[in-house]
Amino acid sequence: MRIRKPFTDWTVESSIGLLAIITIIITGALIAGIIGLCAYELSHPEPVMPKQTVSQYLDKQGDVKRLCLVYKTGDHVDALSCDLVDDITGGVK
Repeated sequence: MRIRKPFTDWTVESSIGLLAIITIIITGALIAGIIGLCAYELSHPEPVMPKQTVSQYLDKQGDVKRLCLVYKTGDHVDALSCDLVDDITGGVK
């Protein structure tokens, strides 16, 4: 084998053998990677997320009434919404 033309004495069988070895190495690396990722996911489960809850209460300040909705995730208040309550109709304004 000369330096300038390294593939001149190669045969079809040796080329196919080299391609087969490269294919086997790539396939083995992919399978090992998939097994490794599956093992990582099984050993590190996702943390449990707190539930989001919605609660309502009637806020009275003198003769003014408000219907308030509170959206919480765990102990954290995500949103608070209050609407005035009409005394005559009982509906929300």
